[in-house]
Amino acid sequence: MKHRHTFIAALSMFPLAFLVGCSDRGPAEEAGQTVDEVVEEAQERYEDAVEAAEERLDDAAEAIGDAVDEPGPAEQAGREIDDAVDAAEEAVEDARE
Repeated sequence: MKHRHTFIAALSMFPLAFLVGCSDRGPAEEAGQTVDEVVEEAQERYEDAVEAAEERLDDAAEAIGDAVDEPGPAEQAGREIDDAVDAAEEAVEDARE
C-alpha cells in the first residue's frame, strides 16, 4: 500500500520537474497542472475508500466478536467513547475542508 502512495506522489511531482524553468504557462504546463489535479483527486478518493473499507471491516469483526461473546457494560461504554471520538475527529476534518 505504501508503495502505491509513494508512486502516486512521485507521479504527481514528475511534471513539475520539466516545468520549473518556464515563465509562461504553455499547453504542456497546463496539461501538467491538470494531471496533477487529477492524480491528487484520485489519491484522495483512494484514501477515503480505503478508510471506509477499514471501518466496515472493523465493524464486521466487532459484530462477529459480539456474536461469539457478548460485550459487558465496560466494553459497551468503551465503544461508545470510541464512537464519540471518531465522530469528533471526522467533524474536525470536515471543518478543515
